[in-house]
Amino acid sequence: MNDLSTHSVPRASDRLLAHRDSLASGPNGESAEVFCPVCASHCAAPPLYRYTVEQAAAHFCPPSRDAVRNRRLQDCIGALWQGDDCAIHRCDQCGFAFGYPFVGGDEEFYRILHEQKDYPAWRWDYDVAIREAVGNFDGGTVLDIGAGVGMFLRGLGSSWECYAVEGSEITRRELEASGIKVFRDLTSAAREHAGTFQVVTLFQVLEHIADFDLVLKLCRELLAPGGRLVVTVPDGAAMIRQERITGCADMPPNHINKWTPDSLSRVLRRTEFECSEPIYEPASWRNLRANLHMRVSADAFNPDSFAAQAYRIRSRPLRIAALSLLGGPALVRMLSFGNQLRLGGAFGIVGLSNQT
Repeated sequence: MNDLSTHSVPRASDRLLAHRDSLASGPNGESAEVFCPVCASHCAAPPLYRYTVEQAAAHFCPPSRDAVRNRRLQDCIGALWQGDDCAIHRCDQCGFAFGYPFVGGDEEFYRILHEQKDYPAWRWDYDVAIREAVGNFDGGTVLDIGAGVGMFLRGLGSSWECYAVEGSEITRRELEASGIKVFRDLTSAAREHAGTFQVVTLFQVLEHIADFDLVLKLCRELLAPGGRLVVTVPDGAAMIRQERITGCADMPPNHINKWTPDSLSRVLRRTEFECSEPIYEPASWRNLRANLHMRVSADAFNPDSFAAQAYRIRSRPLRIAALSLLGGPALVRMLSFGNQLRLGGAFGIVGLSNQT
């Protein structure tokens, strides 16, 4: 999903480039100065969190569940970070939080991660895209970047010609089999179809990507005049709340950006989009279930816990039943957080292309 290869578009400014280069310097994420990748402000405060390679790999696959896969993740993450740990810093000016070293997962990381990946069914942000973007046109062409198995695109009518950008070879084959035209990376899409699309969507993608300015510039190039870009991301404040409530981290190098409406709007404006007001994911019982799942997953990091033993059950129906039974005790432990358990954890902004 995140192989958005690009090489020909300049960054926002030489000053920001110098700050971004400084983020990559220093062993084990250590450097004399850290700067915000969004607004270039100096981040002098201590980091919010610090995670080791071992903690990150165990988050995605505990060694008690699959020791070989855990070891592969450790090797991959260590190579990405070029050291033993990663810190999470937050900018006091725009609220953006980010991993340091500032590097997202590569194709190898996601190949290992997606060995157990399940793509969601219909989501709240698909409805936002239909209401705020697709519904403004009688039809046309639409591009979904990081499309997964194409659930959003398959839900559109026959008046839409559907394209996708997807880095996974297996998923690309699924998309093509359903009649969706697929690009392996964003650069080739922009090269072949600049100025083509009425709608471009980035559902829960920008939290994974370090070079977000470049990605958004290419999205603008892909849009036809008057076209609309729909961006949804996890809410940075909600991700911090998630860790406090469930004990489950918003872990790099999968998520390296914790966006706020202010920080995302800044980046959209400097890549020449007019921005809507933020649209927030509504509260729902589905969010409560997600919090229960994360609490049980966090418990499973202890190899002697009931949760860890449940995850080791080979039969999928029995494993699901065992994990469901653990939801009750998990809920009791989180009751003090009340309505926070149902709150949405994401927001979206619609960008209008102002090119003529």
